[in-house]
Amino acid sequence: MIVRVLPQLESREEWIAFCRRETPYCLVDTPACLVDFQSHFLQLTLFGKGDPVRYTLGSRSSMDPAWQLIKRCQWSLSALVKGLNTLDFGGNVRDNELLGVHSDLSARRSRPRDPHLHAPASSRHLAPLKTCPTQWDGESVKRLLANRQYRDWRCEQEEMPLGPVAVLLDLLDHNEDWQAQPFGPRLQLAYRGKVLASLITDLNAHTSGENGTDLIAGPGTLKSD
Repeated sequence: MIVRVLPQLESREEWIAFCRRETPYCLVDTPACLVDFQSHFLQLTLFGKGDPVRYTLGSRSSMDPAWQLIKRCQWSLSALVKGLNTLDFGGNVRDNELLGVHSDLSARRSRPRDPHLHAPASSRHLAPLKTCPTQWDGESVKRLLANRQYRDWRCEQEEMPLGPVAVLLDLLDHNEDWQAQPFGPRLQLAYRGKVLASLITDLNAHTSGENGTDLIAGPGTLKSD
């Protein structure tokens, strides 16, 4: 999945721009978290040294309580996260001063079980290639695919149809399992020695770095036989 990574959410303007996106869902570098505005609920997944922790904040009837909480924290995601980390969810968490902004506001802490959940550090900018390398490695292939610098994508195995995004996602977590080798005008992509796809490189094709950085997060789903 392609996920936008923002450096921060520390001002009213940044929050409004985020929520005006078609899908208000992004990773944030500082503090390291996944921000997801789902209808009336703000969901924050925080990454640290241990397992991720998820906070779900909002109301069943309106998005106003979540907005009021953000406003109370001076539109600072860092301040909101700092406050959430001090809450004792073993007691009546709604009595806490941080959450005392709206009677309909609910707060829940949980451990996410998403199989493809990765911190912002797992995602990074993959700059377009300026020239084709003499010898292809995983980094070069990731940059090529992330910036769509190719044409004529072709699946080479009928029983395993793969798109470029699926290959890119798996490359991010399992770089050592992939090989790339020129074959005539095409570049073949092999998984553990088996050629699964091929393409024709085109460095002048579309790139993804316009108006911000589109980044890739999450592992692929390929399994060895």
